Amino acid sequence: MIVNALKTGFIEGDGKFYEQPRIEIRPRPQYSFDGRIYAVASSEDSIDSAAKLGAHIVMFADRPWEMRLPAIERGRELHRKYHGTEPPQVMLTEFCVCGTNLAETEGEARKYQGKFVESNFYHYEFLGEHFKTVKGYDAYQQKAEIARKGGLEGAVTGFMRAASWGTPDKILRGLEERRNIIGDFELNVAFRFGGTPYEVAERSLRLFAKEVLPVLKSPSSSKVREAAE
Repeated sequence: MIVNALKTGFIEGDGKFYEQPRIEIRPRPQYSFDGRIYAVASSEDSIDSAAKLGAHIVMFADRPWEMRLPAIERGRELHRKYHGTEPPQVMLTEFCVCGTNLAETEGEARKYQGKFVESNFYHYEFLGEHFKTVKGYDAYQQKAEIARKGGLEGAVTGFMRAASWGTPDKILRGLEERRNIIGDFELNVAFRFGGTPYEVAERSLRLFAKEVLPVLKSPSSSKVREAAE
């Protein structure tokens, strides 16, 4: 007979012609998943689902952080309700253009972050009314309202208010302002999007790693403030 491997995770057998010694059929995780689950969440339904899982909420740097704050605070409240513990930090997925020339990086950000926004603009048809009637897409409805009020240019401007671009000093100041609004957060940084050339992405990555990341990884948050002053 062959033991039900799907149920037990092991396989063994004592058949007429072959014997299968008991052996595990799949590797087990080396560490617990406690505190290591991440879930993209923006809408009310997804915020609630992430909180039930005890997951780190993941959000994109795509709109002013004052607009994100209510959903973040809601996620924290729900986590406390479901688990009776303090919630894990939210993870923010960042779109970054970093350079030594502020005017140059602003132009690059407007071009490549703008192209990224434009692709989303048309892919999701943000000028339409359909998000009003689709359950669970309230966060997209929020973006659609921004798009209808300001058009593509307004959407790009809102995106650039949220995302990081500029010199290392400007980026540090922006991250500190963000922390003052929403509290501490984890950061996941993308350097290539919207057709960003490889050389621009590499320059941004290397400069960010050299001058921004060491400050962010500093054990004292006061050092972040000092660097941004």
